Formats: sequence, structure tokens, C-alpha cells
Amino acid sequence: MNNIKTVFSIGDLEGLSGVKAHTIRMWEKRYALLTPQRGENNLRYYGLDELRKLLNVVLLTGYGVKISKVAKMGTSEIEMMVGEIRVGRKDINHTIHLFKLAMMTFDQPLFLDATDHLLAKMPFEEVFPGYYLPFLEEIGIMWQAGTIQPAHEHFISCLIRMVVMQQTAICSRKVKKGTVPSYVLFLPFGEIHELGLMYLQYLITYHGQGCVYLGSNIPLDSLSEVTRLFRNVTFITYLTVLPAEKPLDQYVEALLAKVKDNQSKLWIVGRRVAELTMPETEGLTRFASLHDIATRLS
Repeated sequence: MNNIKTVFSIGDLEGLSGVKAHTIRMWEKRYALLTPQRGENNLRYYGLDELRKLLNVVLLTGYGVKISKVAKMGTSEIEMMVGEIRVGRKDINHTIHLFKLAMMTFDQPLFLDATDHLLAKMPFEEVFPGYYLPFLEEIGIMWQAGTIQPAHEHFISCLIRMVVMQQTAICSRKVKKGTVPSYVLFLPFGEIHELGLMYLQYLITYHGQGCVYLGSNIPLDSLSEVTRLFRNVTFITYLTVLPAEKPLDQYVEALLAKVKDNQSKLWIVGRRVAELTMPETEGLTRFASLHDIATRLS
């Protein structure tokens, strides 16, 4: 557990809470809201309990509770009021607050409970793009800023993966026995971002269509086993990092040639799609975002 971050700078708190550092300092001075420790060079640092309290305070003030009132409340009272808000409210800021709190404290029940509340009010095809994707984008920013550690990112990614798999399994009953696959989903060697592809599998299954899901690190040669069995299908791959096998254009050209041999098509999506320099080719469709390809599948 040595990779788990338990000590935070005031800059970390700013990045996680959205509250400016000078405001946090003012809350400390005026209301004694947080009690930081002092490290080398007399710099403030904070623990998990302080982070949890700050996130809860931000949630309450966001719903109109005055900071002067919150400052007079004990920790248990603050958490009780947050719990009451959880029952009645489900906007995106509130939910992402809960997701952050679950991630930073490794609280699986909190994350799943927040997800269950969403699913009680809307279908999963709204939960993933409306709540999970904005949260994952924030994680990317926090990762680049050094606010979170690999353990945080892996923990929450595994939970999201578990929910996507669960929802896919539930709607798999819509796929009739003997349905010929219409899509083949895979990630190239070296591509590590699988959640977007898993969501596409969910959408395909939700609409009752057959899908072969191959997962990550698929060598080009191994696709021959699929093209040998199925013709006229659509291959979908998600490109956010450069495939390790070949340069990007060369890889896409080789992939397109392989799938076109059996009259199949290729769809590609991901941020690296914009870097392709090869011209538009018959059988190849590019999508700028997950939303665009999800709309096409709907």
C-alpha cells in the first residue's frame, strides 16, 4: 500500500475540491475549518480526514449552506447532512464529488451506492457518458497534476469496468441465440484504455446485436481467426496511444487491408484519430469521439 497517497499539499486540495488555495487558507484562519500539519520549510500538509472534510464542506456550500454554519458543525454532523443530500439530489457535481471521495478513500460501497442511485433514475447509456466520462476526464487532469497515485486510478477504473461488465451481462439476454456477430471489438498492442471499448460492447449488446469482444493487446495476425469465420462485419478499435506494433498510419493501413479481405469494415475512434494523415478510404470510418460512435450505434 506504499503507493497510496495519504498526505496532500494545499495545491492537491485545490485540484481535488475546486476551491482556490487562498480560500482554503481563509477558511482555516477565519473558521478553523481544517487543521494542517507543518512539514519541511513550514509548508502545510493535510491527511485523508482533512481531505474528506473539505470535500464534504464544498458539497454543502454548493447547495447553499453557509460556510459559517458548516464550520460550527462536527464531522459526524457534516457527514449526516451530506447523506441527507445524497438521498434527495443527484446532479453531476454532487455525484462526481462522491466518486472522488470514494476514489481517494478506496470506498467501494460508496462508489457502487452512488452508481445505484443513478441507475434507479436513468439507463446506463446515460450514466456512462453523463457521469463516468466527465469523472474520468477529471482523473486524467488530477493524474497529470500529480494529485492522485496509480493506486487511485486503478481502483476506480476497476470499479467502473466491473459496472460496465455487469450491465453488459444484464442486457446480453436481448441477443437471441444463434445471432451472427455484427461487430468485432479489440484494442491494438500497446493500447491500454479499454473502458471506452467496453462501453461500446454494452451499447451493441443493449440493441440486441451480436458482438465479438477480443479485449486489449491484440496482434494483427490474430485477427485472421475472426476474419476466417465471419464476413461482412464491422471491426471497431479505440486509439488513444500509438499502437506499439507500427507507426499509426502504417498500422491502420495494415488493419484495413486485413479486414477488407472478407468484405468487412473498420471503425476507429480515439484522440489519435486526428493524427492520421492517410486519405479517406472505402471501408474506413473515423470518429472524433466516443459520443459520435455511440450515436451511430444507437
